[in-house]
Amino acid sequence: MTNEQPAGFWSYTRRDDQLDGGRITRLSERIANAFEIITGEPLEIFIDKKSIEWGDAWRARLDSALTGTTFLIPIVTPKFLQSQECRREVIKFAGHAASLGLEELLLPIHYVNVPQLAHEVENQPADEVVELIARRQWVDWRELRLEDEDSPAYRQAVHKLATKLAEILENAPPATPVEIASPNQNEEDPPGFLEIMAEMEATLPAWQDTVQQFSAIIELIGTETQQATDEISLSDSRGGGFAGRMRVTEELTNRLTGPVRKVDELGTKYWAELSTIDPGVIGIIRQSSQSNLSTEDKESAREFFKVIQELAGVTRGTSAQLQSFSDNVGAAAQGSRQLRPQFRTIQAAVQKVIDGQAIIDEWSRMIGDMEEGEE
Repeated sequence: MTNEQPAGFWSYTRRDDQLDGGRITRLSERIANAFEIITGEPLEIFIDKKSIEWGDAWRARLDSALTGTTFLIPIVTPKFLQSQECRREVIKFAGHAASLGLEELLLPIHYVNVPQLAHEVENQPADEVVELIARRQWVDWRELRLEDEDSPAYRQAVHKLATKLAEILENAPPATPVEIASPNQNEEDPPGFLEIMAEMEATLPAWQDTVQQFSAIIELIGTETQQATDEISLSDSRGGGFAGRMRVTEELTNRLTGPVRKVDELGTKYWAELSTIDPGVIGIIRQSSQSNLSTEDKESAREFFKVIQELAGVTRGTSAQLQSFSDNVGAAAQGSRQLRPQFRTIQAAVQKVIDGQAIIDEWSRMIGDMEEGEE
């Protein structure tokens, strides 16, 4: 199969498919069949993420300017958003599609109700993957999944979705790399590759500084939480009972107000910076592999890529630590209704940094593949 042929990557959790009696994987087969009947062309849908075929096809499609023939179809459920693997797939594909001006090739199916996506909840921390999905024309399957698979309503919906895929492919513009924005750009004298590289390189230390600030605040929150745990143990030993525990919890809630606000700000800042320039960096990596670049530009690119690889190594370790912290915070949140909103905010901020790591890791992978190819 060549990259010119249409293909879809079915992004879902196996557990959702098991709980729904295999209907999610059967839906992919029905859509592929309907697409072929409508267009006369096969649509290969990759389902098994653990297979070598999925991994090879995924990398080849993302790295190719022919991404205009490739869909990512996330099957969105609460479990989907809890899956780090599924979140990474959405983030990576969104960056590549945006770098080619082909955002419509991310086509989510809202399969089981996610209140944030349906705007049914308020005062919830923002989830950047939900926001990425919400900006697309997602397909509502929440009621349809309860229909009999052979019912007219279900078959018509499958046909409609396959038709939509065909129309997107038919009307999609040619893959066109987006222009890399420059703060100093003007119409008369646009920056060259070298100037853009220098500006991009200058932003990387700022991200690393944001991560360091984030880690410091998280450490403070951990210290405050541990102190409260020790105070509760002391209160229990003195017979303080539940009243003593409530007092300690209230004091901890007050002490965490400032740090929680700060960690939320830093998490939002980190994700916004990374996601904004992600398409441009992907474009730089692609462009640097072209033979028409000057020797000076290629050398500048190598230096820039070296900084990215170093940054990836630093943030990778930090993200692993933050994931462990987030898991512990989630468990602790179950014990106190008073602390739960703050802990949810902390978890959401940590998730932004973890999701940002998916962007940096993708840059690192592309750079590694490109350098390996040059060798």
